[in-house]
Amino acid sequence: MRKAVILGFLLFSARLLGAFQTAVLPGGFSPGWQKAGPPAEFQGDQLFNYIDGGAEIFLEFGFDRLLVQNYIRGNSEIALELYQMESPESALGIYLFKCGAETPIEGVPARNSGDHTQFTILKGSAFIHINNLDGSALLLPVMVDLARGLLESIPQGRAVTLQEELPEKAKVPGSERLIRGPYALQSIFTLGEGDILDLRGNIFALAADYKDQEGEPSTRLLVFYPDESRAEVAFHNLLANLDPYLKVIERRDRGFVFKDYRQKTGSVERIGRRLEIRLNLNASPAGARTS
Repeated sequence: MRKAVILGFLLFSARLLGAFQTAVLPGGFSPGWQKAGPPAEFQGDQLFNYIDGGAEIFLEFGFDRLLVQNYIRGNSEIALELYQMESPESALGIYLFKCGAETPIEGVPARNSGDHTQFTILKGSAFIHINNLDGSALLLPVMVDLARGLLESIPQGRAVTLQEELPEKAKVPGSERLIRGPYALQSIFTLGEGDILDLRGNIFALAADYKDQEGEPSTRLLVFYPDESRAEVAFHNLLANLDPYLKVIERRDRGFVFKDYRQKTGSVERIGRRLEIRLNLNASPAGARTS
């Protein structure tokens, strides 16, 4: 029994290390810059001690550990935040949630978005923030040097292919999102309380915006469950617990159509092991389908 406990701890520790196993917090990445003391470390629910009111979304996507290292030169200061997420999917989910419209910084050798005040970077299972605490545009090259120094030691990891399931026709570039629970879903649409899509913390839903023939935007959400029976359970859970502001106006065996308080139309359809949800439609769901 004791050997099993030790083995379980070792396996957990190996997973927890992830990118931190090889990541090296840069030291002399730029002349005159140095670490302002040792890094701070936060694991699991300890993240609430660092992020006031924003830790929930990290935990929902799958957060393991955070290292925070500040750097100083004279009166200038830069803060580096290295988040280890459970998987590349978890890291991508939080990156898409946080990055906004992507504005890549030249010279950063990984997917990134930002400006001279803050970088948001994705690599493997790592999600990275570099914050310019002074706000001076003169520190942009220093921030790039810091990013490059850190990224050299973080493995690329396996590619994430989830988003390939989203149809490309009429999709709005840069609108893709991942969902793993209610916090991420609520930023897109309120379908109901709690885990309304029955994701159970282990399924990633996909979302993106699309434009119809008139150029009007709507949102498409796809959820792939392990099998048809699980998708059926999720469908009935959604129908039974739909937000009271959403009024069902049409019922079918494997789907329904609803109106929201703005008189926008939405639809839910179960197709095999997949739920397909349309939101913010001006036209009828049938007329707004994309292939």
